Amino acid sequence: MRQLQNNPIFKNLIKSNQGFTIIEILVALVLMSLVFALAISDPFSNSEDLDKQSNDLERAVRFMSDEATLRNSVVRLHFMLNKEPQEYAVEYGPTDNFVLPPEPEFETVVVTKEEEEKLAKQNKELNMKFNKVQEFQESNAEIYESVKVIGIGNASSNKLKTTGDMSIYAFPSGEKDDALIILANEQSVITLEINPFNRKIEKKTQKLELKETSDIAEVQAAKAKEIFELWMKDR
Repeated sequence: MRQLQNNPIFKNLIKSNQGFTIIEILVALVLMSLVFALAISDPFSNSEDLDKQSNDLERAVRFMSDEATLRNSVVRLHFMLNKEPQEYAVEYGPTDNFVLPPEPEFETVVVTKEEEEKLAKQNKELNMKFNKVQEFQESNAEIYESVKVIGIGNASSNKLKTTGDMSIYAFPSGEKDDALIILANEQSVITLEINPFNRKIEKKTQKLELKETSDIAEVQAAKAKEIFELWMKDR
């Protein structure tokens, strides 16, 4: 036994089985934390979600247009921007004789919370006239968690809607609202420009310019306003 203990090979085996040092353990923990953080906030995954969500909304717009013709009624893509997560649905309403109520005139381009309260009663009455298109989805569709609809614009009202309920309408004649949908994550913005007279939907992607001290919500809101104002200049 003593000869075995004095054997250099045996001594090396004993030494190798003494375990890890404190430094080695700490380094391993740091590396594991970094890997875990990257897995949670994977920028490639978020970018993929943004692209998928924009494709889903493109399909919803085209489905809405087809349904308006098939049903001979007004059909809308209805967004619920204040929900967490945000939701949307394709809904059908009255026949082509239905006239949408005029929107209240506000001084600001971006609708404020006070103005939202004024719209609440009107929206409630309007929502009662519409029903979900079950063929599209039985319940409201949810916007991906890593994505946010940061604005919806309508050329006829000259307003960018960032909160509350907002709808884009299609009519039996084949016409749609001249509208803009703005989606974003923490890195990029995608816009969907809806042509009122054909099935064309122009999709554009832009990068968000963020600094270390930037508030993501403020940067997204400023970008949405900038995009909307440029879009309106072309109307």
